[in-house]
Amino acid sequence: MALPSFGSTWRDGQSVKPRILVLEVRSRGHSQEEALCWLLVEREETYQRDPHDGTVYEASITLSYKRIMAKFSHSEDGKGRFYGYYSHYFNAVSLTSSSMSKGAVFLDPPELNGHRIGTYLMNEIIQWAQQWSEATVNSIELLAGNAHGDNKVRRNWFYEQFGLVFDYTDPEHCAGYSRPMKVAALTTVETWRQNIVEHRMFDYLAEVLCAKERATSELHACDLTCARLIAEQKKAETRPLRWALRQLYFRYASLVFAGLFLMAVVGMVWIKMRYGKPVG
Repeated sequence: MALPSFGSTWRDGQSVKPRILVLEVRSRGHSQEEALCWLLVEREETYQRDPHDGTVYEASITLSYKRIMAKFSHSEDGKGRFYGYYSHYFNAVSLTSSSMSKGAVFLDPPELNGHRIGTYLMNEIIQWAQQWSEATVNSIELLAGNAHGDNKVRRNWFYEQFGLVFDYTDPEHCAGYSRPMKVAALTTVETWRQNIVEHRMFDYLAEVLCAKERATSELHACDLTCARLIAEQKKAETRPLRWALRQLYFRYASLVFAGLFLMAVVGMVWIKMRYGKPVG
């Protein structure tokens, strides 16, 4: 039986992902290369139900992420949260906040941008929100101060790929608000699968321990090889002539024996041809 945080659970007859997962993130377009970074993602869901009929009147989801290893950085930075919220009273969901307030999502640090990590996290929020397909999606506010150069295009597309439509307040599309829509009109996105792989914690730990064991074994073999080379060097330094003769013997002994054997065969053939009778 799996531990509660590491195994799948069931909610209303449907399987729910483990509370804790490890994400292996590779470069976009180069999914066969070494992973760029590894993220630990923890999922927390809360449900407040009416004691009389069990109806959910308030719910929330928090996806906390923490970078545990990165190819491009060794700093301790790289953590944050994505939120989702449902209110039966307003019959609405928020995709960016733990309340009904307007908001947006941010991925920290900047090096994590562009690798579909935000797409993965937002997709999880939307899949969770689809429990209330007839609820209204709370408006998302885009601020001009959060849009610079290529980042503006990437930011806008990030939301639009999920089916959100914005009314922009400026010609450059730097600021605006998403239009009212139902959760059912949202689109889930699977492009993150092209360069992100989900690992269960047990599988990840087993792989890390296996890699550690292989590295330890290889290091031990290297230590033995170094010890033999050092011992051989000491022999050479103590008796250089004897060591040199031994090296010549081990290196050319097979050639010498092969030459002697060949000479013996040639000699026997010559004797046979010379005296015209078998050699006994």
